[in-house]
Amino acid sequence: MDEQVKKKEPSVTTGGATRRRHSRHKFIERVFIGKQDGTWTSAMSFEISAGGVPVATTAEFEVGEQVKLSPVVEKKVDAIIRRKLGAMCGLEFTGLTPQIQKDISKLCEGLPPFQSMAGI
Repeated sequence: MDEQVKKKEPSVTTGGATRRRHSRHKFIERVFIGKQDGTWTSAMSFEISAGGVPVATTAEFEVGEQVKLSPVVEKKVDAIIRRKLGAMCGLEFTGLTPQIQKDISKLCEGLPPFQSMAGI
């Protein structure tokens, strides 16, 4: 019997409201994104969740591109570019160890909720 892999949906829109798997928290930090070729570029994050982080960067990335992101809880973590719109990229964390997952969750618990870019 073949198992079907369900595509994970990052958010579901119902009645104008967006529901997310993870709560978002204000996280204004300079971060660095590493490409597979070993080059690194700077970016700015504005929020973080247990699932990932959106960043603003002038560097070119493709949706689906595998990258490294640093620092996230003082570590380099693997991520994938899930969305790209102009200078904004949405990165989803991948392959996190249980300890790094715990550390990111703890970080998020200590941060204020992210409400909108208007509050930045």
